[in-house]
Formats: sequence, structure tokens, C-alpha cells
Amino acid sequence: MIGALSTLVMVPITTYYLDPKDFGILAILSALTMPIGPLASTGVAWVLPANYFIIDEEAKKTLVFNLLVLDFVLKLLWVLIFWLLSPLFLPLLIKDYEVTYELYFKLILISIPITAFWPTISCLIVMQKKGIVHATFEMLQWISGAIITVFCLVIFKLKTITLFLGPLFGGIIFSIVILRYVSKYIKPQLTKQWLIEIVKVGMPSIPANLFEILTNVSDRYFIQRWINLSKLGIYSHSQSYKNVFTMGTKGFTRTFGPISLEVYAQDLKEDRLQDIIHKWYGLISLMGLFITFFSYEFINVITHGKFVEAAILVPIWFCLIIFQTYGFPYTQYLIVQKKSTFLMYSQIITGLTFILATAVLVYWFGIIGATIGIVLSNLAIQLTRKWYARHLGCNSIGEKEFIITIVMLISIYLIINLMHINVLHRIIAFIFISVLVIFYYKLLEEIKKIINHLRQRNP
Repeated sequence: MIGALSTLVMVPITTYYLDPKDFGILAILSALTMPIGPLASTGVAWVLPANYFIIDEEAKKTLVFNLLVLDFVLKLLWVLIFWLLSPLFLPLLIKDYEVTYELYFKLILISIPITAFWPTISCLIVMQKKGIVHATFEMLQWISGAIITVFCLVIFKLKTITLFLGPLFGGIIFSIVILRYVSKYIKPQLTKQWLIEIVKVGMPSIPANLFEILTNVSDRYFIQRWINLSKLGIYSHSQSYKNVFTMGTKGFTRTFGPISLEVYAQDLKEDRLQDIIHKWYGLISLMGLFITFFSYEFINVITHGKFVEAAILVPIWFCLIIFQTYGFPYTQYLIVQKKSTFLMYSQIITGLTFILATAVLVYWFGIIGATIGIVLSNLAIQLTRKWYARHLGCNSIGEKEFIITIVMLISIYLIINLMHINVLHRIIAFIFISVLVIFYYKLLEEIKKIINHLRQRNP
């Protein structure tokens, strides 16, 4: 919902006042701060889920507090390092460097420790199975940033700097609220037990997450170095839809994550997991069909024709949802088995390989090559984790659904772009294929169940 709001409301506004180069500046400067996240990581996504269902309430409160404190301290430390070194490395890394970029860069740095608490609090809320609370906080974060962005653009007539002020002041408001929420779920006590656990289980996530970030930012560096900031802005705009897709899958991960962890931790039957996966593939097939058929028309309208070059990239980014869905059950299984070392090396090895591959693809094919490189890198990671999880005894989940979905969408994408099918024929094909998908995945039955459930709650 938030991603849709951002696309439908903010994209038309920001693209009206700003140009691709402005977004290119934001993209490269944001990329240069991204290593701070993994370098300062406590591995909360591994530590908290691995322990949450096997410890008592007091221990949970202490663990959450230790994660919050370490996350903030480590992020603050790395922010200071990047702040001091920025005058040296920014001119070296940015091809078309301007002095104002240092100010923009430092605005991003300031926002990092301010929002440092959210990863831990977000993970805690997911473990608590409080989806509405999580969605409310995400909505608050978006609204506060959006309001500030609109005021800067429309009222104060600011330009590029708006892209940095919105997240900064929005983050301040957001952090005040979430800290009030988490105060009743923490016990202010640093303990040797949890510090050791974080180092043992969580710290191995640092190299893995770092290489994931390097993989995801190397494309931006190569684009601005070998092409220009305007093309990077187009590419970055296409990634905003990828972020929408990722946000759209959070409902799935918040539902499937705790359930899968419980199933694997307690060695329960996996029928429920397969049922959830089957329904989810049906939904993402419908989403993928719409994106593949109509991304050009949609982007042309909401960006005033400025960013239509991004349309050919968006269906490729959508493949990330399919690949992440495919690998998610196996990753959850490995987390329960505390195979953090393997998770780390699977990330590092594939990351190194695909950084080189992405460089070659960008050099020869431009921004479409960068997109393909990132997507294939993620697929390689998921396949590697699936192989090891299966080796340890995890059963296959969603294999048939994965193959049907990916083959269908790739085939349609190639046909549309090679044969240049007109809009009317695309509409007809979209309706026909969507009906087949709805019947195959029995989505009408699910809609009826939801309607009946709502009627029972509101007679």
C-alpha cells in the first residue's frame, strides 16, 4: 500500500519538479553510504528470529535492548568515519563531481543514526505477528517524509536538496514514535550472554550483507562512471518500482516468516507453508502480468514522459520477487539451523562473481545490463541456499509454481518487446491470461473466503 502511494502520489510530484540528473545524484550518493548498514550490522535478522521462540519474555527484552544499543553505536561510529573521509573519496568516486554533493552526502549521513533503531524494532514487530502495527509505522514514516518533500518542492521551491531533506526530517519524527513503542519491550541491561550471541550468530552477517550492498551499489557506480548521471537517474527511477515490489512482499514475509520459523524449529508438517506459497505465486503472477504488459504506459503517465526509458527495466526487476519467494523458505530453514556461516559465504561468493559480471554487462549493454546482472545475482544466491537446505533435509516448496510463473512472464516480456504488440492486443492478452491464472490458483475461492470472513466480523 505504501509503495503504491509513493508511486501514485509522490512520483508525479517529484518528477514534475525534478529531472533524471537530480535522481542520479541521489542514487550515487546514497550508494556510497550504503556500506554503513552492513558494516554496522548486529545481524538482527539472524539473531532475533533464531532465539525469539525459545527464550522467555525477560530474555527477549534484554536481547532487544542489546541489539538496539549496539546497532546505534556501530552506525554512529561508521557515520563519523565516512563524514571525515568524504572530502577525500567523493571527488575520486564521482565522475561529474560538484562541491554541493558533499552537503547532500552529509545530510544522508545524519539521517542514518537517527533511523538506526528501526531494523531491530521492525524485526521484533514481525516476530510478535503485529502486521497492523508494522504497517502503521511504515505509513507514518512515508507520510512524514512525503509532507516535508512536498513543502520543500512546492512551497519553498527547493530543487535537488529536497531529496535529502525529506528522509532526514521524516526520520526524526518516525524515530521518536517507534522508540516510544519499543520502550515497553526492552530491559535496559547489557549482558555478556547476548553480546556473545550477537557476535557468534549476528556478526557473520556483516561480510554477507556488505557484499550484498556492494553488489547492489556497484551497478550505480559503473553507470555514472561509464555513462552519465542522467542515465543513472533513469536507472534509479526503475529501482523505485523494485522497491515498491519489495514493500509489497513484506505482507507475505511477515506472514510466512514467523510461521516457517515455527514449523522448522518445531519440526512440524509443511503443508501450511506450501498452501501459503501457492496462493502467493498466484497473486504475484497477476501483478507480474500487469507490469509486463503495461509498464510503459503507466510510467509515461505518472512521470510526464520524462522517465519512459525505465519501462523496459521494470519487468526485469519484478523477477526479484519471484526469485526471493523461491528462496525464502530455504533461507528460513537455514536460519533455524543456525547456518549463518553458509549464509555469509553464499552471499560473498555470488556477490564477488556478479560484481564482475555486472561491470561487463553495464559496459556492453548499459542500464539494462546492470538490471540483468543484479537479478541474476539474486537468483544464484537463492539456488545456492536451496541446494544446501535440501542437502540438510528441507523439503522442496513451490517448485512447480516457480517454474510456471517465471517461464510465463519471461516469455510474455520477450514477445512484447520483440514484436512491439499494440495496446489493444496487450489488453486482450492480459485479460485472457489473467483469467487462466485466477482459475489455476483458485483465487476466486480465496476472495470468497475473505468476503465471508468480513461479513461475519461485520454482520
